[in-house]
Amino acid sequence: MTISPIKTLENNTQINKTVELISISKKYPLSKTDNKDINTSFEEFWALRDVSLGIYQGQVLGIIGRNGAGKTTLLNIIVGVLSSTQGKVFVKGKVLGLFNLGVGFQDELTGRENIFLNGAILGATKKELEDKLSSIIDFSELGNFIDMPLGTYSQGMRLRLAFSVIANLDFDILVIDEVLTVGDALFQNKCFQQLMDFRRAGKTLIITTQDMALIERFCDKVALLDHGCLLHYGDTPGGVNKYHAILNTEKFFVGPAQKNINLVENTKKWADDVSGWGKKLGTKEVVIDSVYLINKFGVKTNQIRSREPLTIKVHFTARNNVKEPHFGVAIFRNDGVYCYGPNTLFDNKKISELGPGRGWFALEYKELLFAPGEYKISVAIWDKNERVAFDYHNGFYKLIIKGPNSASELLDMSFKFYPRNFVNFRRTNMDIALDTLIEQWGKKIDTEGTIIESVKLLNHLDEGKKVFKTNEPVKLAINLISLKHCGKNSYLWVGIYRDDGIYCQGITQALGRNKNFKVVFPKLPLLPGSYRISLGIWDSLASKFIICHHAIYPFRMVFNRQDHGTVYLEHKWTL
Repeated sequence: MTISPIKTLENNTQINKTVELISISKKYPLSKTDNKDINTSFEEFWALRDVSLGIYQGQVLGIIGRNGAGKTTLLNIIVGVLSSTQGKVFVKGKVLGLFNLGVGFQDELTGRENIFLNGAILGATKKELEDKLSSIIDFSELGNFIDMPLGTYSQGMRLRLAFSVIANLDFDILVIDEVLTVGDALFQNKCFQQLMDFRRAGKTLIITTQDMALIERFCDKVALLDHGCLLHYGDTPGGVNKYHAILNTEKFFVGPAQKNINLVENTKKWADDVSGWGKKLGTKEVVIDSVYLINKFGVKTNQIRSREPLTIKVHFTARNNVKEPHFGVAIFRNDGVYCYGPNTLFDNKKISELGPGRGWFALEYKELLFAPGEYKISVAIWDKNERVAFDYHNGFYKLIIKGPNSASELLDMSFKFYPRNFVNFRRTNMDIALDTLIEQWGKKIDTEGTIIESVKLLNHLDEGKKVFKTNEPVKLAINLISLKHCGKNSYLWVGIYRDDGIYCQGITQALGRNKNFKVVFPKLPLLPGSYRISLGIWDSLASKFIICHHAIYPFRMVFNRQDHGTVYLEHKWTL
């Protein structure tokens, strides 16, 4: 990160133009070895050739191109770190260059001390940093860590601190080189929101990134460089299209054709950061005005029963024309487990543009397959690739699902159990001490005389499988050989777990004299990922497992679409 001295624009330059480049060229001498005697010769390499452009106050310019196109060289010339070989550079105001976050940080110093060190390197005075210290610390969200040595920080925490210093310094022109992915997703959105605030304040921003969605989202104009030459300077869509054309016709490396993978094998299953729940983030071109949870009777409420329908209706105001936005809604359990998060992008519901004014959308769930408990709902309006949020209410809305005690289960999926026993059948696992299995993951608890012959997963044709597609019919066949030590107080327990230990669903059934059982899921709606099945026989009188194979039987789920969470819920958008 560097700053340059103020250079005054010449009198013949328009007054609101903050940066002007006139026929900028940069030459480097390159050495090479011609033969084994190591005779060295020199040849010229032009990193830039005859680049001219002007940037006006309040504009955001994106500089794009392949690696080696000359982007970083051009930024360094604008900042003043490099001088051009030919041409002239004029800037108006203080320029701040953001190239390597956290330059000058020292591990043995605290976060607070590093603020003053980093700020001094950037050209800020001690008085300026003292005046803005509270704002820097608040923006970083580091809390008490601010007085811990930097050596104890994670990389994400370092990035938070570094960007927070930048966000609170005074400048007229900010030059950013490939450092826009700062920390976790929530903090990234906070940084993008800050950049939009800079733009509204009339600051000039110049950025480079390989993320074309971000370029299209933020930039008023684009400069496309290739082999040091300026191929395009003007509208953003035109520049991005030309860049894609270059990538499609000229490639630095052509490898073997990649396998065409049509099925999603894993998906996001946890919230990014529960400490961010209850916060509103976003760049505010579109603002969410209100969110209503509506039950099956059409009544606004945040309490429903398990397996009941729910409608989430969102009213918003668009302040500007916004192209290709998409809407998203996500439900999390209180501990951060991602339950389900559909959005219009995943569902291929294309929204070409939002014009200024008010609007609304609704998401209707046919039935919520969640066990009783407390949940959080996030609602967001994103750019087309979910890179930057216009408005993001993170875990902002509380949902309570009522019903019988669920013994920490996450889901309430439909199934059938055979042989049927209507008198003794129980859906809840409240009497089984599942906490005794915490240290038994992947282990077997066996008692002599009680034997499990086989546990098989079958498809609808009764063929054995270990990989299933979301919503495919699945059968679990359980065969026992001996039931010694089992009596009228014994129950068969089946538990489905995510591979990270989350208890998805449990089933208990009075054992009786049966030795062969089937659990049938007409549609198993689990989303992609690895899962495990636990099987046990529970003695309710002795309060212990006679036998338990905990998380022993693995299977996987795949899907032909991208969705976040643990379970797929049937839903419908009204746009």
